[in-house]
Amino acid sequence: MLFIVFKTVSVCAQEGNVFESKFAVEQLSTAPAMLIPFPQQLSWDNEFLEMSEWDVRQAEIWPEPLAGELMNIAGFYGIKTSRERGLSVEFKSNNDLAPEAYRLSVSKKGIQLEAATEAGHFYALQTLRQLIQKKDGRCFTPLCEIEDWPAYPARGYMLDVGRNFQSMASLKQQIDIMAMYKMNVFHWHLTDRPAWRIESKWYPQLTAAANHRPTRDPGKFYSYDDIRELIAYARKKHISIIPEIDMPGHSDSFVKSMGVKMESEKGMEMLENILNEFFSEIPQEDCPIVHIGSDEVHIDNPEEFIARMVGVCKKNNRDVIIWNPGLNADSTVVRQTWQTKHLEKGAFKEIDSWNNYINNGEPMTQVLRLFFKPIGYPSDNEVIGGILCFWPDVNLEQEADAFRQNPVYPSLLTYAWKTWTADVSKAPTAFYTLLPAKGTPAFEYFSVFEKILFHHKNKFFTALPFPYFPQSDKEWKLIGPFRENEGDQLLSRLRDTYTYLSREISWKNAGGNTLVIKDRFKLGGYYPEAEAGQTVYALTYIHSDIARTVDTWIGFETPLRANRVYTGIPVQGSWDVSGGGVWVNDEPLPAPHWENPGWRPSKSEGWGAPQDQETPWAKEELYWTRTPSKVPLKKGWNKVFVKIPCSSSYQNWMFTFVPLEMEGLQFSTSPLEHSTYYYQKKTHFEQLPNSRKEIIFIGDSITDGCEWSEMFGNKKIKNRGISGDITQGVLDRLEETTDSKPKKVFLMIGINDLARGLTAEYVLTNTRLIVGRIREASPKTQIFLQSLLPVNDYFGKFDGHTDKNEAVKTVNLGLQKMAGENVIFINLHEKFLNGEGKLNLDYTNDGLHLNGNGYRLWKELIEGFVK
Repeated sequence: MLFIVFKTVSVCAQEGNVFESKFAVEQLSTAPAMLIPFPQQLSWDNEFLEMSEWDVRQAEIWPEPLAGELMNIAGFYGIKTSRERGLSVEFKSNNDLAPEAYRLSVSKKGIQLEAATEAGHFYALQTLRQLIQKKDGRCFTPLCEIEDWPAYPARGYMLDVGRNFQSMASLKQQIDIMAMYKMNVFHWHLTDRPAWRIESKWYPQLTAAANHRPTRDPGKFYSYDDIRELIAYARKKHISIIPEIDMPGHSDSFVKSMGVKMESEKGMEMLENILNEFFSEIPQEDCPIVHIGSDEVHIDNPEEFIARMVGVCKKNNRDVIIWNPGLNADSTVVRQTWQTKHLEKGAFKEIDSWNNYINNGEPMTQVLRLFFKPIGYPSDNEVIGGILCFWPDVNLEQEADAFRQNPVYPSLLTYAWKTWTADVSKAPTAFYTLLPAKGTPAFEYFSVFEKILFHHKNKFFTALPFPYFPQSDKEWKLIGPFRENEGDQLLSRLRDTYTYLSREISWKNAGGNTLVIKDRFKLGGYYPEAEAGQTVYALTYIHSDIARTVDTWIGFETPLRANRVYTGIPVQGSWDVSGGGVWVNDEPLPAPHWENPGWRPSKSEGWGAPQDQETPWAKEELYWTRTPSKVPLKKGWNKVFVKIPCSSSYQNWMFTFVPLEMEGLQFSTSPLEHSTYYYQKKTHFEQLPNSRKEIIFIGDSITDGCEWSEMFGNKKIKNRGISGDITQGVLDRLEETTDSKPKKVFLMIGINDLARGLTAEYVLTNTRLIVGRIREASPKTQIFLQSLLPVNDYFGKFDGHTDKNEAVKTVNLGLQKMAGENVIFINLHEKFLNGEGKLNLDYTNDGLHLNGNGYRLWKELIEGFVK
């Protein structure tokens, strides 16, 4: 598990404005299990294996951590162990595999986990944990063959406890989650300005409460027994702990305790004693690598200082890591890069920590940045992995606030994916702050990833803070920038373009839960050239299937939790210090009631003032910790208009709008009203008499185009297809169908949704609503979910439809998973394919709709279900 024995990976600087990924969108979207990280190689057998009991083979010879981990998984799912009736679970040794690699086979014969090391077997178990799915009290796993290995030897997470202490229980919980996602390095930042957290027998004054900052858990530290205990605990999870003793900067507590600076002769002697004591207490086999900081400091003797400290470490057979930029050391010392402005090619190995700080991340765009930035970019050095960093700089009232106030677990899971898979090899830096344009490969790729991420939130993080919601289904338009309030005319009159200051400006498309106009670090945004004193406006429409009030996270500037410098808390009655506002259906949305209206930090830029850094964050300051806003929506389309001004060049200029429940909601920048033909057919259907035991076909033009009653010679069959219809259209007219309490309903709907730019997940969400409403209104009705048909671009028609074959496959996989009691999935798709994976031209005249041969085949495929 140590860097020094691992094969390393080099990453070259990316070139151009290109997106490249290792995996295909279809590979991720059609997988029958949502895995983080995704395996390097795998195949599925399109069948599921039910398991209620495991026959654990040769359990008595397994290492205790593996046996305990397997029992932990069994307990989570309620799977029992039995040597007589259980499904075989067998561990096998294979020395041909790399140290952390594994093979995992799930067949009807049982489960086999193969690896060369205990670490490989442990990682195979983590994949097995995620493969298992529970439905109606029964456990299943897809049949599969997986071969997997990490792209990088170092896959880490750093936690600063020097500024805010964390209990051993909290540390172990974080290590548990790291282990679940195959991370293998815990970087433990143990000393900093406020406090020294390591026991010292030589200098006990270092941990005395009087020498710690009084607001930062004074007197709390880790004994050597604590440190040994945590190292042993992490080792069982195949995680190496790298302790950091930061020097010679970040040393206020040391100076107060010892009366000298670290770089002085006396200070260096003290540090040598401290390091030797630490190494005598924590042996080399427990701690082969140590981090000694060295950043953000200017001293008169940098060469002497770093040489002496590295020398002590090496005399104790420890490898050394320092921050980069930081003091210069020899090439045997590994650099951990936190800034790229001093990034120079050297002969050293490098760990990437640039632009990944959790406490500097707005929750929604933090996931984007971590996902799209290739590990190691833009370095040309030998990059051996990455360490995700968490610095809770500002004083915390409670230990748990660190996780409530920061997107720790969404970040950790995303980074675990990145450092294991190295899937994104190139991506525009614009994606660090912006969602890729809708319909692009990068957009589709991220859409699938965030669906997987949200699945893990709902499955494994129900009791832990996880401030992330899917955002690829959110559409906005932006326009600006205008000077101050000069764009307020948009409130009363919307047009496609405006003439402003002798130039024409128009709306631009945007997307996501958070719209970054211009971020503080000047990494990008929709208007990177905009300036303080200007305003941008945002517009979207939200369709709601019923009138409702939706709990919504709404925020303007998101403060960075590293530095308590931002525009502050608005005055009572205002949304934003800079003058922002929100209107729903042209009515102003009331702002939150502020507990501390008008509060502002002491400084408007730079590093936070000491008194501000010691003031804990109030819940109302962060949109995801304060009480959600209540947004009233009428049935149908609702206009949401937002004014987003900027008053400071240091402002994190952005806006966030996140409905916490999206079921029954749809975002669009152009409201989708139904056609005249739709309303004509809908009202016609409503006038037709109901009869007993009806068999109803409902859908769009593909259903509408067939004479189903004549085709089957059955007058009970009713055609409720409407050309051009979408899933929302079916929902809006479903009552007419359920009123007759039909015997059977055959549904095929969704291709028009996809053609309008809506996602596969949107189609599936609305289909679930359709199924739920049918079951609620007519419980005895049998529902047949017919797969969407393939399409073909051969004829050059219906361009918006005929490029959607991949999305169609994703929808069909989701429909298959909906099958259950009285809900039957019928896979028509595979029977209509040609050799290229498109709609067979024998069955169509235009690439979308069916001809007579197509309808004849459809009839043959469903005949047994119609009878």
